[in-house]
Amino acid sequence: MMLCAIFGHRYRVLRRMNPGARKVGCERCHSCWAMHDRTRAFVPWDSDIEAMYAPGGPLDPAHYKG
Repeated sequence: MMLCAIFGHRYRVLRRMNPGARKVGCERCHSCWAMHDRTRAFVPWDSDIEAMYAPGGPLDPAHYKG
């Protein structure tokens, strides 16, 4: 969206997976990213990341204790 290109994204946390990982999104353009503190990663949220954190996935917050 043009407003984000000019003024920057308006980030907010959409979902916390664990204390160091979360899904963030922009209130203006509705884009989403995965954020991981320890690796300092900030990457676009895609179907692969969604599958990793989905129920039963390898990083399912209900089961993963890494």
